[in-house]
Amino acid sequence: MLGFERTWLPYLYLYLVGGAIFFIGMYIILKSKSLNQDIEKHKKWFHVLIFGFFYYMGIHAFFIVAAVGSNLILISLGLVLSIMIFHLIINVLLVPKRKI
Repeated sequence: MLGFERTWLPYLYLYLVGGAIFFIGMYIILKSKSLNQDIEKHKKWFHVLIFGFFYYMGIHAFFIVAAVGSNLILISLGLVLSIMIFHLIINVLLVPKRKI
């Protein structure tokens, strides 16, 4: 069986350190108004970027759990990832364009 230091420790390091850098970058982008939340297209890209971070984090966790062999957690993660995809499709792709 794979130990914590070979499965979850790299995962935690990757998404805690990498996530901190990502969210600091997102904060700088928002404060500098490079990504303007008032523009519909910018809102969609902001949503896609945040979704992408958590989606890849979920996929990575899904495959770690699959390798370790816990079926209940695996099914739960699969369900959460499916809901996230459905949410992205509804909110980004199917929402009608609003006039500003």
